[in-house]
Amino acid sequence: MTENPPKDRDEVAAALRASRELGPEYDEAIAAALVDRVDDTIDERVRHHVARQGQRDDVPRGLPPTNVRMVLSIVCLGLALPLTAVAGHMAGGGGVFVTWMGLIVFYLVSVGGLRR
Repeated sequence: MTENPPKDRDEVAAALRASRELGPEYDEAIAAALVDRVDDTIDERVRHHVARQGQRDDVPRGLPPTNVRMVLSIVCLGLALPLTAVAGHMAGGGGVFVTWMGLIVFYLVSVGGLRR
């Protein structure tokens, strides 16, 4: 918990001194003024805290797009070897070409979808 600033402590001390000097008939008025000041201080601190939280909420959550692109790249490369081997075995050079074109199109469409 944070300590009260000296300004707030000075105001409370001044209110207590005023109460002693003016006498008991002014106690309620001084107490009401002090409560109003404390309420204003609390409201100000809450507004400041909410504003800071709002700034933190503006930060996007989840993986940043650069990390997502890296993951997609690794997935494409991870799939490339087995798909190339299967396509080469079953369809020859044409199958390898089609497989690589499919992987490239998959990657480009995925990255393009991230930008929207």
